[in-house]
Amino acid sequence: MRGSSDASVLNARPRRSAMVEKPRGLLPAFLPARPTGAVTLREPAREIPVLADVDVAVLGGGPAGVCAAAAAARMGASVVLVERYGFFGGTATAANVNIWHSLYGMDHKTPVIGGLAEEIVRRLQHDKAIYNQDPDGETGGWVVHTEAAKLVMDDLVMASGTKAMLHTWLAHAVLEGSRVTAAIVESKSGRGAIRARMFIDCTGDADLVRRVGLAVQTGNPQGVCQPPTLCFRVGGMKDGAKPLHEVQAELFKTPMDYNGQRYPCFLWGAMGVLDKHEVMIAGTRVTDVNVAVTDDLTRAEVEARYQMRWVLEQMRTMPGWEDVYLIDIGTQIGCRESHRIWADHQLTREELLSGQVFEDAIAQSCYPIDIHHGNEPGITFEHLDGTRRIVSGDRKTRMERWDGVPSGGPPRSTLCWTVPYRSLIPKGLDNVLVAGRCIGTNHDSAGATRVMINAMQFGHAAGVAAAMARASGDSRGVDVSKMRKTLTGHGMPLLDPSPGSPVPS
Repeated sequence: MRGSSDASVLNARPRRSAMVEKPRGLLPAFLPARPTGAVTLREPAREIPVLADVDVAVLGGGPAGVCAAAAAARMGASVVLVERYGFFGGTATAANVNIWHSLYGMDHKTPVIGGLAEEIVRRLQHDKAIYNQDPDGETGGWVVHTEAAKLVMDDLVMASGTKAMLHTWLAHAVLEGSRVTAAIVESKSGRGAIRARMFIDCTGDADLVRRVGLAVQTGNPQGVCQPPTLCFRVGGMKDGAKPLHEVQAELFKTPMDYNGQRYPCFLWGAMGVLDKHEVMIAGTRVTDVNVAVTDDLTRAEVEARYQMRWVLEQMRTMPGWEDVYLIDIGTQIGCRESHRIWADHQLTREELLSGQVFEDAIAQSCYPIDIHHGNEPGITFEHLDGTRRIVSGDRKTRMERWDGVPSGGPPRSTLCWTVPYRSLIPKGLDNVLVAGRCIGTNHDSAGATRVMINAMQFGHAAGVAAAMARASGDSRGVDVSKMRKTLTGHGMPLLDPSPGSPVPS
């Protein structure tokens, strides 16, 4: 064997490093084409084991599901919580979305959100794993350490006595008349059934409701959904770095390298809880997809990562971002909209913006209607104070009023909006409740209700209602007045109903 001083080695040309070529043009569909014609297979009938027989089965362990399970279990119900990942938290943890809305109303001093949502915030405060964006340290939005949130949600679920099934998916459900009698799940152990008196669909995409064949709403009236965003965390931001809104304006000037299209994003982010030079960046958007469709979701996940790579390359040419490096990427893309149930009451834009306080209100908030444009850059906000803010892809902003008041007119005095219990009850089902972004709203009102701090409230309310209904298995038979008193006893500051509010039938 020759030594390293051999001239043939010393004079050899260096080998070229392997290059991975980025795709050009639109990314392809990732699923193979289906066979032509109506090709199906018949699945043989088989006996499957019953894994649990409980009062309440909660499907989905995101912010809504965690609160639903904990609330029901604390009221003495036997509860099973099914979650597809190995941890709880959903969008708050798996998707890296680390900003939660304020617990206060439009006056920035009246608490409008409490209960388990606030309990989670306070637990994170105790662990020094959250900070508030307002100078007063309390009334603004909250920025969360997403890894610490996993631990807090573990504690909440386990201490409540809930039995958890991780790495487990809802596959199907058994419907008898207007009652779901079992959820069929798949896991590493195979297929099994969960029987329950009450079920809570916290899947985000109304999976349980759809599995039993009920119709749902999808996206806007044309079926276009708000685009999903892949969130990622970076380090190396320098003090005085170009603000993210200016970064977006720069990004919009140059077509993206992988498809030649304009940057479609509304870019935002938040500094890290433990290191202010780390930033979570919501810096991607994939348009014209429905995340509840496998091919769309696959394309969205992969395309968002190509988009992220382009964003980072461009950012490194901007002041303060020259040394930025990737720390981590969300386990899943952050989903804003897909399917919503047809509920006993479909919450409308007008009810929400007017601050209607329902007789059966079980949650409230002042988060604005927030619509990421489904097939073009930009975003539109409608706030309770009467203003509409339209932000274009180059970050230019146009202000107007949605209430017909001239621009510059006095702001509306609405404190918050509310959601009725009836919006958690899917039409056609007696023993199922829904919590999370797929409750009974329309496209516009969903733009306000869909965020995580609200999902926690819906989950808390659904858990209480399911525990109250566990004997009868009748979601509509719950005493709404008693339920509201229970929720306020849990620290939820529900407003008194407005005069003339519709009374639930």
